[in-house]
Amino acid sequence: MGKVIHSYVIFLLLMSILLFSFETIVALKRILSFELIYHHSPRSPVYNPNLTDSQRFEESLRLSENRFLKLNNVEPTPVGHEITTIRPPIIYYQALYMVFVTIGTGNGSIGYHLDLDTGSYLTWTQCKPCINCYVQNEPYFDPRQSPSFVDVSCSDQNPCPQRYYHCINNRCHYQISYIGGSRTIGTLSKDTFGFHSSHGGHLEFVEGLAFGCSHDTHLTSDHHGYPSGVMALGLSEESFTRQLINHGSQGRFSYCLPPVGSNSISFLRFGSNIVQRGPVQTTPIIPIQGVCFYYITLNDISVGNKRLGFEPGMFARKPNGSGGFYVDSGSFITYLITPAFERVRKELRDYFRHKKLVEVDPQRYKTNLKLCWLFQPSYESLMPSITLHLQGAQMHIMWRELFLIAWTKGIFCFAMLPQDNSSILGAYQQANTRFTFDVLQSQLAFNPENCEHDSQP
Repeated sequence: MGKVIHSYVIFLLLMSILLFSFETIVALKRILSFELIYHHSPRSPVYNPNLTDSQRFEESLRLSENRFLKLNNVEPTPVGHEITTIRPPIIYYQALYMVFVTIGTGNGSIGYHLDLDTGSYLTWTQCKPCINCYVQNEPYFDPRQSPSFVDVSCSDQNPCPQRYYHCINNRCHYQISYIGGSRTIGTLSKDTFGFHSSHGGHLEFVEGLAFGCSHDTHLTSDHHGYPSGVMALGLSEESFTRQLINHGSQGRFSYCLPPVGSNSISFLRFGSNIVQRGPVQTTPIIPIQGVCFYYITLNDISVGNKRLGFEPGMFARKPNGSGGFYVDSGSFITYLITPAFERVRKELRDYFRHKKLVEVDPQRYKTNLKLCWLFQPSYESLMPSITLHLQGAQMHIMWRELFLIAWTKGIFCFAMLPQDNSSILGAYQQANTRFTFDVLQSQLAFNPENCEHDSQP
């Protein structure tokens, strides 16, 4: 009898090990992806078919400019009495890209368009009961209708995570105060999220993801009923970047942005769904305490074959938090810290003057860009590239990702702008390059790719 019991125990133990191994393999093989919905594409819920390509460019540029105008005028935010206000500068703005996800299970499962933000630490959506919510076109999430919904509880033995939350009535509460006056207040919660799988069009579900259930939200920007919240892909513990590590992402996410104006579909990919083709280069990601952005080291810039020779530290992050260079898909174009932009502008002026191209006043053509010339199709062969000399890597940006051609106006303009606070690699210059962020290895990998072919999840 003892031998039978002993054998039975061993059998149960082996089955448990096999089951655990199977679940681990399934998690590792899980292939996750989100369709990236560009704000001005026909697939966007806020698409305006009456705008021209130039008008869409200028609208995206305006949104991006508003973001950094607010960042440059940031003042210290006071700490609330009951709820700790987040100290690092956080900006809410209409993002360039949205993703579509479902939240909840049963009758509470609802689909939402969320702004994608690599500079936010917490995913959130508006929830019932809404004390003060902005009008959105999609239903407010109702926790009572989702049987898988739970609030994150807190106690002396299990306190709220990090310093961004406060325990009230045994629940973790948060308040995000954005630069410019926007804010969102709610409870830290968990529920099941659904998003597209690479195996056909069905949804892949991930249980128990933490997010903010907002009951009091005020936005100062125009939102036209969208988005229904924010999907955070920053470097914090509560962002989806880190949460999905335990669900097959391997700590890696990747995107490949088609050129602005393209109607091609592209995807935000995780883990095994990432395929890097061609020559791949890597550069370290610099983690900074309390900051969600993906900073990398920029040492110098070349225009064409001429290296500009910036002094060491030109693009370094300063002790007061200014400076630095980070990758941000939420910024429409690249911003260079003002002294660096002026050097690049001078070099481009000299280059095109030597080619006998005619410089024009951008204000005359009603563009917010700072450097423009008359354009003819034959000029394409004259266009220079720019190289970003990074730590351990060289990022080549081809001319089509450097200049905006306004065909109806007969001009082309340099699609970068000066910025007093820091330098940012924006989406326009990221086109046709695959970027892969590895938060476990603190590494950014990139390689050239035709992103218009990234059309299958």
